[in-house]
Amino acid sequence: MINQDELLEIITPVRISAYGKESIDILIERYIYNLKLSEAFYPALSLLEITLRNKICNAIEKLICKDWLINELKIQNILENKEYQKLLDSANKIKKAGKTITNDRLVSEMTLGFWIHLCTKSYKPKLWDKKGFFELVFPNYTNNGQLRKIAPIQNNLLAILRLRNRIFHHEIIINGKQTPQEQYQIIADMLHLLSNEAELLLQKISRFNDIIKQKP
Repeated sequence: MINQDELLEIITPVRISAYGKESIDILIERYIYNLKLSEAFYPALSLLEITLRNKICNAIEKLICKDWLINELKIQNILENKEYQKLLDSANKIKKAGKTITNDRLVSEMTLGFWIHLCTKSYKPKLWDKKGFFELVFPNYTNNGQLRKIAPIQNNLLAILRLRNRIFHHEIIINGKQTPQEQYQIIADMLHLLSNEAELLLQKISRFNDIIKQKP
């Protein structure tokens, strides 16, 4: 049996009050539901990050250069200053750990924010305007006869990044402008654009639809 007073002390009254003005019992139920829902988002966010970074890397390797992050360390050619600094920081982290700096280690070290910012308009000339680049990263994008543009992709990915940061900083995700279902659908739709296989895997392992039914 959970000791409610001790739990409230752990969560803190200030944080629990953000869940509404009802009884403590209801607010604690909402807090627990928020935790469960945050956990349910993890497979989707994880698959998105892995798929996005590998799709981008594969496209760069195929159309621009091999071992591109290693080459970028030597000569800043593709990355803007903010992302380049993140690359330098990651290289230093690997070096301090006593490991050899390799392209694969650099890829693994970069954050979701790094990969998402490569999908913004500032990278159009160096990446997205390259013939075939968009198609390699987002093979399931349907353009309905119009040119493929990175802007709609950018907006959705930045929304996903904000959600990811809220989840990883233990913040509330059940009372945003978009419902959790709407936020989850954005991730699922983005995963569909990237890979049929990743989309199918998510459908197989996701517990989101079960958790969402537990709303107090």
